[in-house]
Amino acid sequence: MQRAFVFLIVGPVTVALVATLTLLTADASGNLVQFIAMALLLLTLPVTAVAASVDGYLARTFPIELRAPITAIAGAMAAGAVAYTTLHCFFATAELMFFGLGGAICTGACSLLAHDFGWRRCFAPAEA
Repeated sequence: MQRAFVFLIVGPVTVALVATLTLLTADASGNLVQFIAMALLLLTLPVTAVAASVDGYLARTFPIELRAPITAIAGAMAAGAVAYTTLHCFFATAELMFFGLGGAICTGACSLLAHDFGWRRCFAPAEA
């Protein structure tokens, strides 16, 4: 998969879907669910853009075993910075820690999805 597609489309949409499903199981109102899902989608875009650039830069030199954790760390730092600058008036600093954790999980998974593991070679027909 292409890196830009995975980081800028798949990552934020996955975050919005998980937030929506979580809030729907908690019996939140429909307008609140839509608002929080849209807010998380918009807050995730700059985080995944930073992580995509870090992952693209590291893709030339680092193997995936090192690149995915480093990209996750960069995603955690970016998510923590975005959450603190936009939401520090509404939440305590200790509660903003979970945004960094979510950013690390999302960007680490996107780094793994964007890597070409060579599946085409495994499933290609054998040459005679």
